[in-house]
Amino acid sequence: MFDMHQPTFTVTETAKILGVDRSTIYRLIRGNKLDTGLSKPIRIKQKALQIYALDKAPLAHLLWRDANSSIKANQAVRFS
Repeated sequence: MFDMHQPTFTVTETAKILGVDRSTIYRLIRGNKLDTGLSKPIRIKQKALQIYALDKAPLAHLLWRDANSSIKANQAVRFS
């Protein structure tokens, strides 16, 4: 089931995130490598993008962890 609260990305956004062409994203969707649910227009779930990225780069989670801590630190400085 599609979770309305889960962040999603367009094909163009996903292509930019992965650094590939949009046609590659469509190929990944057709090959069931990226889950889009049944959404129209096509939206790629954040979780599906994370799963795909971890499949290709098993240590990618370190980037997200570091990015999250950096974002929180920047927000704390900005709002204090």
